[in-house]
Amino acid sequence: MIGFSLVQVVAVLAKPAFIIVLAIVAQRLSVSGFRALERRLLTRWVALPERKGRIHTLVQLGQHTVNVVIVVLALLMVLHAMGINILPLLTGAGVLGLALSLGTQTLVRDVINGVFILLEGQFELGDTIRVGDHEGVVEEMTLRVTRVRDKAGNTHILPNGEIRMVVNLGKPHLAGGTVQEPE
Repeated sequence: MIGFSLVQVVAVLAKPAFIIVLAIVAQRLSVSGFRALERRLLTRWVALPERKGRIHTLVQLGQHTVNVVIVVLALLMVLHAMGINILPLLTGAGVLGLALSLGTQTLVRDVINGVFILLEGQFELGDTIRVGDHEGVVEEMTLRVTRVRDKAGNTHILPNGEIRMVVNLGKPHLAGGTVQEPE
């Protein structure tokens, strides 16, 4: 039977525990930083209320991306600190990433187009748009798809990667030059 002293156990677990604590602190700091960024952007563009949803979506995207990076790096560092060789893991992840990238080209195109739709403000929630044969009011926008409800009440789910040309017909809730919140 192999015996371990309390000092040996603490010595082995101290570095991974420290890495986990640092990752938690980094995650909390990133959340606070992104919240401050969102507040600053919203106060800077207070005269443009239609940008509120776009700012919130982009800040959330950045926050989630940073959180994933923190978790992955912390996991790799903990494994390395515990004496596990992470080189084969990284190599396997690279090969898997290559295989997934070939299989998910459409998904990546949808997400990239979704980001550009948001950044450029091509259309927003509540706008009436025409994309190909589909015309209706934008009910939901994600980075991957846009949901449009036509006059007949049908919902059309349009992958953002397939939106080549869009005609923005405006907001149906604009009345007399003042913006009214959609119901």
